[in-house]
Amino acid sequence: MRDTPKLHQDPLLREELIRGYLKRRLDSAATEAFEAHYLACDECFEELRTTDLIVTGLKRAAVNRRERDDVVVIEFAGPAQLTRNSATGHQLEGLLHQGDSKVLIDLSTVSRIDSAGLGLLMTCYSHVLRNRGMLKVLRPSEEVRRMLRLTKLDAVVEAFDDEAQALESFLN
Repeated sequence: MRDTPKLHQDPLLREELIRGYLKRRLDSAATEAFEAHYLACDECFEELRTTDLIVTGLKRAAVNRRERDDVVVIEFAGPAQLTRNSATGHQLEGLLHQGDSKVLIDLSTVSRIDSAGLGLLMTCYSHVLRNRGMLKVLRPSEEVRRMLRLTKLDAVVEAFDDEAQALESFLN
């Protein structure tokens, strides 16, 4: 890279370049030059590696799966959004196993949901239907409830405010 000395003097330039590389936004010549420099420079390589680990960690599982009797309970580890741009949706879908027929999704930490998130709920609903089962949601926020009402999903996906009641409802 012809601005290699600048990379070591200008941390903002270096971070911008790393971000562009990790998001695959550099052209092929810049990518080739970047990789050549970063593979040869131990300091820059470690910084790139650390940044990549941080980014990966931020995207890591924010969704957990646990089982209560024969009901799969899926919950978000922290504040979440079920939107087109969130990584959470892919994690949610990956937690469903082939034979899961009773699924309760705790939406208490979900602050926003859009059409992609509603589509994800419908994918989960279709999954449990194929297994002759039921999907229910727990503690949806007012915004999520409103979206379920507007799209009429509340007619097929029952919502509960109490986990014990929700789990008991799978028995009836």
